[in-house]
Amino acid sequence: MHILLIYLEPLNNEPLGLMYIGTILKKEGYSVKIIGLKKRNNEKHIFQEIYEFRPSVVGISITTPLADIAQKIACFIKKRFPHIIVVAGGPHPTILPYETLKEKNIDICVIGEGELTIIELLRIISEKKDLRDVKGIAYLETNKLIITPQQDFIEDLDSLPFIDRELMPKSVIYGRAGYPLGNPCMLIIIGRGCPFNCSFCQPTIRRMFGAKLRRRSVENVIEEIVQLKTKYGINGLWITDDTFLVERSWVERFCDYLIKKNIDILWYANGRLNNPDEEILKKMYKSGCRGLVMTPESGSQRIRNEILNKGITDEEIFKAYRICKKIGLPFQANIMLATPTETEEELKSSLSLIKKIQPHFMNLSYTTALPGTYLYERYFNQIKDSLYYRRYSDFDIGRFKKLDCQIEDKKIKKIHRFFEKYYDKTSFRNRARHFLKYPYFRRILYRRWKTLLFSKYPKFLHLGYDIISIILGIIPYIINKNKYKE
Repeated sequence: MHILLIYLEPLNNEPLGLMYIGTILKKEGYSVKIIGLKKRNNEKHIFQEIYEFRPSVVGISITTPLADIAQKIACFIKKRFPHIIVVAGGPHPTILPYETLKEKNIDICVIGEGELTIIELLRIISEKKDLRDVKGIAYLETNKLIITPQQDFIEDLDSLPFIDRELMPKSVIYGRAGYPLGNPCMLIIIGRGCPFNCSFCQPTIRRMFGAKLRRRSVENVIEEIVQLKTKYGINGLWITDDTFLVERSWVERFCDYLIKKNIDILWYANGRLNNPDEEILKKMYKSGCRGLVMTPESGSQRIRNEILNKGITDEEIFKAYRICKKIGLPFQANIMLATPTETEEELKSSLSLIKKIQPHFMNLSYTTALPGTYLYERYFNQIKDSLYYRRYSDFDIGRFKKLDCQIEDKKIKKIHRFFEKYYDKTSFRNRARHFLKYPYFRRILYRRWKTLLFSKYPKFLHLGYDIISIILGIIPYIINKNKYKE
């Protein structure tokens, strides 16, 4: 049986969730192909892929902002290839199965974690048995929504095979330069589940992966990293888990293994700001960590804890960033704008926070009440009448929106522009400022440039962009140097 998996964006990065599904299916003997969308002519692209590959089943991974695109593509497939079974998975079908199925372009939704379910589902389809025998799916039967019992979570994540990177074209495998890490740079996942209760992502994450934090063993993760270095010559690694720092003992053993085995790789991770620990951050740096994404979300402790349920104090934020600067660990700050009930003073406090901590990189988004989250439930009546939430694509965190926020739109956008002008991670001045100011940052970039030049697939354009951006940034940095004093 041939299975075509569709990722609803261009394949610029590795879609790890979809790749895990593809890897499992290949292991079970299915012929699998993963494709991404193009910037234009997607119908022609998909038609050609289906015509040549001849799949029996098409799987689509759907997040809420891409749900409208998913329906359009599924409709196109059903009209031209009505015999194909279309299966949807991901957070959107998990939270809104009926809304996903009601157009009858999609036949079946996979609810939550998909590896065990997709194997059962394909077996039942091939044997033409009753779908009720499959755990963790939803489908329509005479317009009535049927949701089968929940699928068990995979407790032993070491039982999953390493992701088969050959599911991706070489342009993706070797295409990520991962600023400021080396080339090539790949992504990995070390665990699933989240014990925290942030209002903008829970309880959706629990419904997808459970509240219990499940981790691969340190030995299993190290084995995959060694394999990626041996097979693909990677120089950079991005650990995508939001909960990386939650289990200190795991992080210590992971760093100790990297140091003991002398695995020469630079890596990036995400970490919560609760109880920052200088000892563990030093060990991370020693083992190759050269970037940490931390998420204060707001400069207002009220917004952060009463509205977003982050449970992080101002003291913890400043302590974490002081430690990172002390040991020379570059860090990124994520900030959310136009949070419900946010005042202009509180919005400006986020700007003040960024000026104080001086992050190396920054990511901005608008607070978005995604379906299934506590924010969505709390503001449902406003959302359904809001001009900012007219279609699923409006749930993109990069799109301007606000709920129960009395700040004028133009003031929010003005502050957003100010953030971007001075602190955006792609800013020429930002790169030049850190290059001139921090010796450790220069060392990171020198190593990156070496890998861009001498790796198996050199990235001359990336190297040129890096150097030119710093040169162009030096002049305004020198002219406006007083603005960047800490």
